[in-house]
Amino acid sequence: MKKIKIVIIGGGFGGVYTARYLEKILDSKKTEITLINKTNYFLFTPMLHEVATGGLTPDSLIESLREIFREKSVNCVEDTVIEIDRTEKRVKTSLNSFDYDYLVISSGAETNYFGIPGVKENTFTLKNINDAISIRNHIIETFERVIETNNKDLLTCAVIGAGATGVELAVELIEYMKHTLCAYYRDSGLNKDDVKVSIITNTPEIITQFPADMRRIALSVLQKNDVNVITNSTVTKIEPHLITFGDGKTLKAHTIIWVAGVKPSLSLIKGLEIEVKGRMEINEYLQSTKNQEIFGLGDSSGNFPMLAQIAVQQAETVAYNINALINGRELKEFSTKIKGLLISLGQWYAIGHFGNITLRGPLMWWLWRTIYLFNFHSWKKRFEIAVEWTINLFYPRDITYLK
Repeated sequence: MKKIKIVIIGGGFGGVYTARYLEKILDSKKTEITLINKTNYFLFTPMLHEVATGGLTPDSLIESLREIFREKSVNCVEDTVIEIDRTEKRVKTSLNSFDYDYLVISSGAETNYFGIPGVKENTFTLKNINDAISIRNHIIETFERVIETNNKDLLTCAVIGAGATGVELAVELIEYMKHTLCAYYRDSGLNKDDVKVSIITNTPEIITQFPADMRRIALSVLQKNDVNVITNSTVTKIEPHLITFGDGKTLKAHTIIWVAGVKPSLSLIKGLEIEVKGRMEINEYLQSTKNQEIFGLGDSSGNFPMLAQIAVQQAETVAYNINALINGRELKEFSTKIKGLLISLGQWYAIGHFGNITLRGPLMWWLWRTIYLFNFHSWKKRFEIAVEWTINLFYPRDITYLK
């Protein structure tokens, strides 16, 4: 009997959870699941800012896909998808091709520079593990250069983008520089006041996608930590260590980090019809409106918020509907359920919003970490991170330059 072939593009939250759900509900003797990803690991992106600021090691945020699906009926392929032939039902990669009966597209997103001159060339980004390592190395190297040159202007940083990633990064960055690195370099004449961190947004407020209470609390935490919050300011050009705004004003910053937005990666794959915003058009069952054997979820499709918890919820619906199509059953509509919103604001402080209630403080920080911990797939990885977090409670952040 010929097996039904299911191909999943993308090894992020949407892709991995779809594969996990499918593997549980389908008969491996009748189906074949193939997961294609550019790397051979799953990356826990919501915590990249901790790697960038010495709170976690890079290995902490990655899990081998083959280890996740060890003893499971999922074939993991490390490759780049270059084209989808919808007529022949075939996915073409840089090294091979894979036929499919059902296709799941969860290819994620990439940094969006919005065509602004100089952004790509003169800023750091925070989208993958190499980005986090680059930021961390640069910050450490900068402190060494300050000692050599006595130029404290090098300790100026600007984070452009005030979504969750930008706000979390800004707080962690100023804590890392002021409380960890300055302590190690205090004998060289550096002190906390030498560190200057700004966060920039073109919106009237920070984290605009979050409720008003969370925005207000986050702003107060940033200001308490001496982060310079610049709102209603559109960046029009970035030169080396210099930001230019729409009103002609400028801001000097030795380190500039761009986290102002992302865009779907679908434009890199030939053969797909995408919307003006770059996402795949889907129906209420998360099927492509052009080909109903193709499903889309996560950052690459629809108009849903680009949140990990949404991708995980969508994965369950996609798996259910593929199983329903195989067995001739009725499909299930997807409905968004935001279970809660959490944002960390440095060591021992986080904000959580559940229903109409907003909570903050160490308890929310503990809850944030606990929830994230159980979003990793293996107990081995959960244990490793729990141990690392425990050690970090008693010791300062790591300042090792990583190669």
